Amino acid sequence: MVKQMVSEEELKKVLKELRAEGNLARVEKEIRPFLRDVDPETLSLVEQELMEEEGFDLEDLRNLCGIHLRAIDIKREEHELDEDHPISILKAEHEIILDNLNALERIAKKIKSNISLDQFNDELKRLELVAALLLEAESHHQREERALFPRLEEHGIIGPPNVMRIEHEDLRARKRVLKKLLDERDEYDQNYLTNKILELCNHIILTLRDHIYKENNILYPLALRVIPENEWKNIREEFDVIGYCCFTPKAKVRGEHHC
Repeated sequence: MVKQMVSEEELKKVLKELRAEGNLARVEKEIRPFLRDVDPETLSLVEQELMEEEGFDLEDLRNLCGIHLRAIDIKREEHELDEDHPISILKAEHEIILDNLNALERIAKKIKSNISLDQFNDELKRLELVAALLLEAESHHQREERALFPRLEEHGIIGPPNVMRIEHEDLRARKRVLKKLLDERDEYDQNYLTNKILELCNHIILTLRDHIYKENNILYPLALRVIPENEWKNIREEFDVIGYCCFTPKAKVRGEHHC
């Protein structure tokens, strides 16, 4: 654990004072020294108290989480996990989702360039496949929301799961709008489609990459720290009931799954 240089009460006092001035992101330079040596578990507990006692909302917590990540030099905790451990499964899926985001970024750059209508339509066909795979990640989010997050909350970790849930909702909405736009693309001209697709793709790429980074580096290590070993078997059983993505590595799951 990173050595904590600031007490919880000092941290709460600073954050309350800064929030009273307005946007936390605006005063990031002033916040950073107080967050640099605070471990994620302590920050989560402070966030929870600020929500309950001081009216902090989820947007405040999202700002805090981003500032915390930029402030600290993350020391990755290496855990010896079996390949079928719930966290191993989630992280393996993250790698595939990140590959799809890379593909989405390539398509967006191509669409943004001056291409012919035929090339544009070809890119939209590729985009359909990527968008379908991003929507297929819903079972990944469901396993987190229905099996992992409740366990964290049972062990007193409230802030990070709440932030992840609201980001899931935002991403769900954007992905559905992208699919609807692609389904109805014959109704729009190329310029309108280009602008709307770029707007949606850029938001999804930036938000989901940041989301995955926070889960891999804060939420999952925190879960491994606070959830007892004997509870992970039940979490895995819940994963099996909820189901997997068609792209989840087959070696990690039980039963059939196909894209």
